[in-house]
Amino acid sequence: MNSADTSKDPLAKFRRQPVEGEKTPVLNKESETYVAFDGKDRVERLRIRRVLGPTRSPRYLLLQDISYDAHYGTRFSLYYEFMVVVVRGKNLQGLVAALENSSVDFIQEYHPDVWPKPADDAPLIESIQVIVSGDELASEKPDATH
Repeated sequence: MNSADTSKDPLAKFRRQPVEGEKTPVLNKESETYVAFDGKDRVERLRIRRVLGPTRSPRYLLLQDISYDAHYGTRFSLYYEFMVVVVRGKNLQGLVAALENSSVDFIQEYHPDVWPKPADDAPLIESIQVIVSGDELASEKPDATH
């Protein structure tokens, strides 16, 4: 990259470059090991990371309700005025408790092509489905060419 490119686009050096002949989808990956969620003391937004879909980041103030399967820890739903987020997995009891306290920084969908499988007793999010009210947005569907 030359300095002329940088003057046109100061962020060019940080942008992902396309790989010639790449046929597999680009998967979102934040770390080398899988973690279903992480928390902080003060969180304003919940980052919803999907492997093949776009990441969403709604404000906690907009979260209206949480429904879950209590002690089973296999699914929960987050209800916003504009969307519903349906999460399925296992060992999700601690995640739900942290969501009720608005202390979860992100939730993250697992994908076997990205991370090694976590321990059997670790929280695991198998799927995250985002349902947007009104017209369905094309960006909410997983995109194999993304």
